[in-house]
Amino acid sequence: MILRGISKGRGRILANATTVMYLAISLVTAIGAVLLSSRVLFMRSGRGRLAAAAGPVGGSDILRCYRFREDYLISDLDADDAFLDASVDRTVAFARLSAALGPLSPDFGPHLAALRDRGEAFLLDGRIGTDPVTISGRVEEDSTLVLSVGPSAERNGRQTVESAALDALQGELSDLRAALDAGSVPMWRVDEGGQVVWANTPYFDLVERLRGGDAPGWPLPRIFADQLEPAPNDGTSRRCHLNLPDRDEASWFEVACDRMPGGSVLYTAQPADRVIRAETTLREFLQTTTKTFAALPIGLAVFDRKRQLVTFNPALNALTQAGVEFLSSRPDLRAFLDQLREKGRIPEPRDYRSWRDEIARLEEGAENGTYQEMWELPEGATFRVIGRPHPDGAIAFMIEDISAEVSLTRQFRADLDMYQAVLDASPSAIAVFDHDGGMIHSNQGYDDLWGRDTARVGGLPHLSEAVSLWSTRCKPSPVWAELRQFVCHEVPRDPNVAQVETVDGIRLAVRMAPARGRATVVHFIPLDAHLHNPLAELSLKPPVVIDAGAAQPLGAARTA
Repeated sequence: MILRGISKGRGRILANATTVMYLAISLVTAIGAVLLSSRVLFMRSGRGRLAAAAGPVGGSDILRCYRFREDYLISDLDADDAFLDASVDRTVAFARLSAALGPLSPDFGPHLAALRDRGEAFLLDGRIGTDPVTISGRVEEDSTLVLSVGPSAERNGRQTVESAALDALQGELSDLRAALDAGSVPMWRVDEGGQVVWANTPYFDLVERLRGGDAPGWPLPRIFADQLEPAPNDGTSRRCHLNLPDRDEASWFEVACDRMPGGSVLYTAQPADRVIRAETTLREFLQTTTKTFAALPIGLAVFDRKRQLVTFNPALNALTQAGVEFLSSRPDLRAFLDQLREKGRIPEPRDYRSWRDEIARLEEGAENGTYQEMWELPEGATFRVIGRPHPDGAIAFMIEDISAEVSLTRQFRADLDMYQAVLDASPSAIAVFDHDGGMIHSNQGYDDLWGRDTARVGGLPHLSEAVSLWSTRCKPSPVWAELRQFVCHEVPRDPNVAQVETVDGIRLAVRMAPARGRATVVHFIPLDAHLHNPLAELSLKPPVVIDAGAAQPLGAARTA
């Protein structure tokens, strides 16, 4: 009985233990199902950053493609899709998918923006927890945007990539390589150890030219190595040259560099031969111009758009006495003029305010190309100052010492005034005509005789106008027609004397004589009525007396 009771007790205990075990297994299974369901629902909601860290997700172990047109989902969805629910609104599917794929790779957002803006395809590595995945994107010819995501088997050295995305990436890579090779700019990349690990076709061609036509092999040489140590800073360039066997002159390049991720450096060599030739030509031109300016007796001062002195010649220092050190310090225009004022090389103004106003007018007039002025210096010298504008806003001033010219002009004018005074003192009327009949000179006696002030009434008259005046004031005579012929070189130009009489009864001797420069001098001389032969007193040699008929010997004084 005792044994039977013990057996029955053991049976109950075993039955109770079995029940407890079943209950525990059921509870663990239910908890696992709840956790798995919660995880899948959380992943489908688009907030997968925390879920991604928990491990692999069902439905993400195959390559999936999502096709959009204007952000509208046009591809089908599976019920077990881990990133988009099958019942998602297709108008917001793009935003949901972008939010779901964003946490998988930190580079997804910028590449997605480049894909939408410029159609740049991409292929990225990402992770869902510890599982590697690949994310790719491309734009097809019909403006369809395709996003793909699938597993990546990194341990086997392979990745699962959609073939269309891979073709798009390979096509874009080929286009980029073709573009880099088709240009004329050599480009190469150097690793941390200083070895060339990539180069485009122009770089290969340059190396081949350096080797005299031999094809280069790996590793490629660094053709500017000695000139790029240390490397230029980012955003700057360094001018380097190469002595190529097929050229007599050195070839120049502007070499710039950009630091790449991983420590490598990308170099770009822009050909600069045209720039060097232009700079050389400009430098030679400036040297020639500088030598020419140095030999000029005219002072030259060039001010840039900021009104600072940038160019001057030795004559400027000699004329202004400003000093080479002062001129070399690149003073501005106002400081330059102040220095001239201190040296007494400009006209002294009445006061400082008027002087400043004069400076303003000087600069404004030079900018408009209208400034030209004579400076009478206190010491008696005279400067001619001319301002000329330049297209870039600069101003050039030319200062010339014209003291000798002014002195000569003044002396010449004084001589002319004296000669005019001598002519005006003569009792006869004198008029000078050029070969075209224009009157070029007359004296006071001419104005008194004919009643015309040539200095005040319309300038000097023409011969035809003068003859008309004379003929109306005198009795008829053929001498006026013959005078026209004499002035215009239509008859022999031997000195001639004729006699006319005014309507008032005044007898006048008209003497015609050639002068230097094909000019003609005409004298109107009052005749003394008591002289037997007044014309004979006026002749320098036996003249021919012009009469209405033929010419007569002197002595037969004619009357008009």
